[in-house]
Amino acid sequence: MATSDFIPSKEGDIVPWTENFITVANANLATLGLIASDITTITTKKTDYSTKLNASIAKQAEAKASTDTKNISKSSLVTNIRVLAKQIQAKPGVSNSIKELLGLTVPSPTPSPTNPVPPLNLTGSIVAGGNASIKWSRSNNPDRTTYLIELSNNYGTGWAIVGTSTKLTYELRLINAIGANFIRVRAQRNNITSDPSNVIIM
Repeated sequence: MATSDFIPSKEGDIVPWTENFITVANANLATLGLIASDITTITTKKTDYSTKLNASIAKQAEAKASTDTKNISKSSLVTNIRVLAKQIQAKPGVSNSIKELLGLTVPSPTPSPTNPVPPLNLTGSIVAGGNASIKWSRSNNPDRTTYLIELSNNYGTGWAIVGTSTKLTYELRLINAIGANFIRVRAQRNNITSDPSNVIIM
């Protein structure tokens, strides 16, 4: 298929394209209304471009090799630091102040809650197929908390678990096509379940 620009878009294709152009043009100077100096100019510029292109490719390869070497060195450094840091963290008697001076992670003085807490800000929307897409905030629940998605057609009773998620989103099939779909979420960890989140109706 013809394109709006006859010059190849790939830099590596420009040199062979130009060489073909020069060969054909030299063989048909009179027909094309050209003189030898016209082609000489192109030949000179083609040679210059080819030299600079090869130099650029070599520099790019050199830069990649340098980056690879740098990344290997960085990985080795970081691995050694992590080994020492693990030893330091495990050694009794090393104060948190020294760990802070070293730039190491110091455990928070306020531990995470032992029991799961109710998720917050439950919201939802209807998506393709008539399903409900819901999302919520974790509150103070840590990562990898399991969330129980509960559905009822009666706000007061009939709650049933229709799915679980370790993420903060879930898509569920509704009981009723329109309205009377009450949804809430509970957090669960170590076989302990929190109170429910706020309830939404969809």
